[in-house]
Amino acid sequence: MQFRVFRPAAALAGLLLIVPLAALAQPAAPIDQPELQVADLPPQQPQPMSAVPPIDKTSDIVLKVNSAGKLSDIFDSADYALADVRDGGADVPRLLVEAMPGDLRRLESTDLRKDVFFNAVLPLVLRVNEDIRHDRDRLLSLQGLQRLGLAPSAESRAWLTELSERYDVADGDIDALLLRVDEVPPSLALAQAAVESGWGTSHSAQRRNALFGQTAGSAVRYAAFDRLIDGVASYARNLNTHPAYAGFRARRAALRAARQELDGYDLASTLLRYSTRRTAYIRDVRAMIRGNDLVELDSARLAADRTIGLPAAS
Repeated sequence: MQFRVFRPAAALAGLLLIVPLAALAQPAAPIDQPELQVADLPPQQPQPMSAVPPIDKTSDIVLKVNSAGKLSDIFDSADYALADVRDGGADVPRLLVEAMPGDLRRLESTDLRKDVFFNAVLPLVLRVNEDIRHDRDRLLSLQGLQRLGLAPSAESRAWLTELSERYDVADGDIDALLLRVDEVPPSLALAQAAVESGWGTSHSAQRRNALFGQTAGSAVRYAAFDRLIDGVASYARNLNTHPAYAGFRARRAALRAARQELDGYDLASTLLRYSTRRTAYIRDVRAMIRGNDLVELDSARLAADRTIGLPAAS
């Protein structure tokens, strides 16, 4: 495997290792080099169709960082600021944080803690939505063929069967799938993650990579994930499949039918059963969205190029 080495400013020396996802299955070796490293990803390997869509794009970069201050420095070096994203003048760099820094709670500045948290979670939400949007676009294409009286190919039929199983609908029911295979507005995901995880400082966030209060088979045992993005994908799948959130899906479909943008503040009103706190929980989520101008991030998109915002190569 060849490496392209970027030399950041001295303040970033030795801060992190950026690795391809495939390497995460192996124990990390001690890093002695002072340079920030970007590894060329191996060629994409075929994945079983039953698998959750993996992070396999060559433009994705996984960050392994154990310090909130260092992570903030990396975002600064990448010119990644939510204010620029809100203004529509900047895409979100494809920087996928593997786990929340353990010292996030110890940041003296509350504003800095919030910035680090939102900057870390937004690319993860957008990456999960990107996979969902890809499946949705394919469904819409198949629906168009169906309306023309054209039968899908054998490959497309097999994909529809797999997708139907994943989203728990009748085999090949494209209309039912389109109700479920759809994005979660970033504003809603960011607000729920902040509320549920205490800005990424809760035990579940720190030890289990669980930002959304997911449980595993009982109300007292919380789910655990290998990476933060796995927890984000599980959260989206929960909203898209669980009977408790049928109202969320119906309201989202109504916005689509009216050709309106998905609005996290609006959709938050449908999550009465997400928490035992019910209306009080919805008030907290909506206050989080409103107080942090998160709706302005609902139109955010990931950058297409993996080198966007990275230090220039020497």
